[in-house]
Amino acid sequence: MTTALLAGLIALSLRTPASDAGAISILMEPDGTGAWKDLFVQFKQQYPEITVKWVEGPPATNTREDMYSTAFLAGQGGFDVVFSDVVWIPKFAAAGWLLDLSSRISPRDRDDFLPADIRGGTYAGRLYRIPAFTDAGLLYFRKDLVPSAPETFEQFVQLAREQRNKDRWGFVWQGKQYEGLVTVFLEVLWGYGGEWIDPDTRSVHLDEPQATDALRFLTESVGDISPPGVTTYTEEEARSIFQNGRSVFLRNWLYVWRLLDQGGAITPAQVGFAPMPHGAGGKSAAALGGYGFAISRFTDNPEDAWRLVEFLTRPESLVQLRDRMGVVPARRSQVPSEFLPILLGARPRPPIPEYAQASDILQRWLSAALTGRTSPEKALREAALETRLLLKAE
Repeated sequence: MTTALLAGLIALSLRTPASDAGAISILMEPDGTGAWKDLFVQFKQQYPEITVKWVEGPPATNTREDMYSTAFLAGQGGFDVVFSDVVWIPKFAAAGWLLDLSSRISPRDRDDFLPADIRGGTYAGRLYRIPAFTDAGLLYFRKDLVPSAPETFEQFVQLAREQRNKDRWGFVWQGKQYEGLVTVFLEVLWGYGGEWIDPDTRSVHLDEPQATDALRFLTESVGDISPPGVTTYTEEEARSIFQNGRSVFLRNWLYVWRLLDQGGAITPAQVGFAPMPHGAGGKSAAALGGYGFAISRFTDNPEDAWRLVEFLTRPESLVQLRDRMGVVPARRSQVPSEFLPILLGARPRPPIPEYAQASDILQRWLSAALTGRTSPEKALREAALETRLLLKAE
């Protein structure tokens, strides 16, 4: 989407009548369930003196990020409250666009939110985002076909090959060139004991043996335990194949669990889930996802904005979102017990201001290797070189 079009969308969304002067504005995801609308009505009942200007934005996360960024760069401030993906915080905080919320969160709330989600909202030691709901990558498996979830990549490949047949693949995942591919690669990379970018030293580790092992695992899966078309799959294509009984294993997010009883060739009783496998001597780790709320530094009403953030992330509000939308609250006390071990082991993606550019580099070179346009070794060397130039790192 072009900058001009984004600017037009922002201008239209912020064309505020006089009666809305002083309103707290927020750009949200599409409200397909009506859950957000009901929460804003409840907020108005509790705080009748505060008006919320709620803008229902486009579904694509990166488009909403661009809308926020364009508004901030234009000097408008744009929105008082930022409904923020976990990976936006380093960029927005480093640019000086967000208020430091470290002193506003109570010790009780800080202890209740999952540690990874607090880390995901923190930049340079300061908290800029209050978590709302969390997410993490995990491995779904047909427990009617395999005795238990594999712990190592070697066990995983063996089981996937044993259960593969002419009607069923072994493993489906997100292989298209987009952010989902990065999260899949990271979970495999971390499982082999490797790293992508050290946020403290800004050193890049993509040309190290663990990264090569991780990318080889994915490239060798294509056409073997995974269908050739996996390089075009996002979450929904992979889910559909698994839910229709045409794969033994699926890497996806928590949302798949609530959809298993909504039709398909398999039932929830046939499915289990576990952390992604790891290499010998390694440790499983899930990529952290999820959303929370930040406050614009340009707001004229920081206290009213904080009241809205506090309201939307209180336990009662998060329970409503869980029940209506199927999301998992980021509060430890509200996480289903079966998901808790995976979420406690979740890891944020590198919290660097240049994250979007670094991700784009990695996506391009991972895709080049997966589609056979270059070797895993060359792809990672080139990705490491470009990333070091981006970060001005050694």
